Order: sequence, then C-alpha cells, then structure tokens
Amino acid sequence: MRKGCARIFEGSMQNINIKAVSKMTGINENTIRAWERRYNVVEPERSADGRRLYSRKDVEKLSLLWKLVQKGHLIGQIASLSVVQLKKMDGEHVAGELVSESAKEQVHLETIISSLKKFDLDAIHHSLQKARFELSPRDIVTRLILPLLKAVGTEVMDSKLSISQEHLLSSLLRDHLGNVYQSLSPYEYKVRSLQTRVIITTREGDLHEFSILLAAILCRIHGYETYYLGPNMPMVDLAHACEQFKINFVILGLAALPPEKEFVTAANYLKQLDQALPKKMQFLCGGMANVPMNVISSGRKYLFFSSIDELDTFLAQNR
Repeated sequence: MRKGCARIFEGSMQNINIKAVSKMTGINENTIRAWERRYNVVEPERSADGRRLYSRKDVEKLSLLWKLVQKGHLIGQIASLSVVQLKKMDGEHVAGELVSESAKEQVHLETIISSLKKFDLDAIHHSLQKARFELSPRDIVTRLILPLLKAVGTEVMDSKLSISQEHLLSSLLRDHLGNVYQSLSPYEYKVRSLQTRVIITTREGDLHEFSILLAAILCRIHGYETYYLGPNMPMVDLAHACEQFKINFVILGLAALPPEKEFVTAANYLKQLDQALPKKMQFLCGGMANVPMNVISSGRKYLFFSSIDELDTFLAQNR
C-alpha cells in the first residue's frame, strides 16, 4: 500500500500549483506570472485545463531569484542565470544562515538531552521556551522536535535514558507544542468560511499523540481551519464531528499497536469511517499500521504519508 501511495505523491511533487509555489517561496502569484512573461525565468508545464504546474527545480530557482532580489539585485540582470550560478551568488549568505540556524537547533537539542539525563526539568522548560522565540513554528516541528524525539528514542534503546525520563520529556513537550498550536490563529490567513477544514485524531485505543499534534501545527501554519481532537477517538464520534464542522480532510494517525492492546484494527476503523462519511471527504493517514488499500471505496481520495515532511508538502500544495 505505502509503495503505491509514495509513487502517487512523488509524481505530485513535480506538479506544484502556483498557489503552493507562492506559499513556498514567498513570491506573490502576480509577480511570478510577470517574471515568466517578461524574463522567462521558468517554463512551467501546463495541465489539461491550462493551469501552471511547476517542478521542484522551478521552485528552487524562483526561491533563489527572490532572495537575491531582496538583497538588491535587479531581476532583469539575474533572470537568465542558471540555478548553479544563482547558488554561487547567494552562497555565502545561505551558508552563514544555515550554520546559524542549525547551531541554534543543535544547542537546544543537546541542552534538552543533557538536562534530561540530570532530571533538570527547569532547564528543559527554559530551553523549549527559548526555542519558541528563536525558531519559526515550522522549524520547531521539523528541525527540533522530530530530531529530538528520534535522538531520545535512540538514547532509551541504548539504556542511556530511562523510560521515566522519556515520559517526563513527553509531558513537557506536549504542553509546549500545545502552546505553539494555540498561538497559531486560524483566522490570520483567510475568511473562515473560505478555509479548507481539517480534523485530526487517532483511532479509538491509539494513544500516540505527538505525530498528530505536529500535524495539527503544520495545518495551522499553512492556513487550514484546524480541529484537533487529540488521540483515542471513537469512530462514531469522529464521524459526527466531521459532519458538524463540514470537514474536507480527515488526518488520522495510525500507529501499529500490539494485538492485545488494539481496541479496533486500523483497517476496520477506516472501513467503518469510509462507510459513515460523504465521499467528498479526503482521508490522509500516517503511521505504521497495516491497512490494505481495498478497505477504502474507490470513490474516495485516500493518501498515506510516510513522514511529516511529506504531509507538510501536501498541505502546501492543496490549500
């Protein structure tokens, strides 16, 4: 199942619409069109209905052009340069920027792990608070929390951290990530009635929360009207909430649970949810649970994401 979905997603990453490009680069859509018309900066493909479809290379070049224009270069003088030439022009600035940001994230990660080994919860709390001021919400998710969770998991496996220490960190992270989520107002981007609505949860009996909380933060970063229900949601109650809020996307965390701890299998939960909800609602799922594709009817869009990064890109493209 996952291999098939990965191929579908890989293809979509080479067909990025102009709204997603604008979001990813920070360039106004009208400016992108003007640069194409006047300077031929990129030559996007066209869909059957005439819409522009950009590749990753197009996005990379546009991003570089925009950064250089903001530094004082004239678009007419750099538009014809290759990506390699643009990278060379921007090299020192980019290298310095990456080192600076990477250094901040690494300092926070090392401080948190070192403090956790000493059971110094105040130091962890202080480092997480500082990270919220120094890093963007997106960088907190993708460049701090995800690497931190992976590093702590490795430390526990190697018996360098205990389960109790891991649980203490989880409790602190849950509070801080909840604050990050609440700080991202769903009303900053569009009129509420025009927003795409997303609901996020896990199936009944699945208590794994971090992945769906990170997904909820990304949804708000991208301007979705987001309803975070937390984990452990009975199917009937989820279906009712979807109908009440007129949901467009259902994001489900589907962890692989031991059979003896599984209240309902991921396949049965999805099958029941599929039967209960209108076909226009799209299912977006992530996790290690084994779910055959045939549990979802052919009339519904259904994608499985193997990583938060894949979900992040999908959200950017489908606003």
